Amino acid sequence: MKNRDKLTIHCPSCNTEIVVDLATGQVLYHEEPKREKKSPKEKSMQELLKELEERKKKSASRFEEEKEALKNRSKTLEKKFEEIKKHVDTSDEERPPHPFDYD
Repeated sequence: MKNRDKLTIHCPSCNTEIVVDLATGQVLYHEEPKREKKSPKEKSMQELLKELEERKKKSASRFEEEKEALKNRSKTLEKKFEEIKKHVDTSDEERPPHPFDYD
């Protein structure tokens, strides 16, 4: 499935769907197939703490990635703006008539 601003890819081997931003090439998100999970009662305290630490590391790394992307965003927008400015017609033609001038 392809939109104008994002691309959805389906992996046949693991059944994961990956959504990619076409402008930046970054993976926006991915959805893994649902699996059976152990109930929290069956997990030990050590397993729960380990999962919590993994989540903290993932969220911290994601935060840093987004922080860097935000820094680079202004540079990217500035480049796009300069590119568009090059293509703007700057000729000294007469301005189009104002609609209220005809009254």
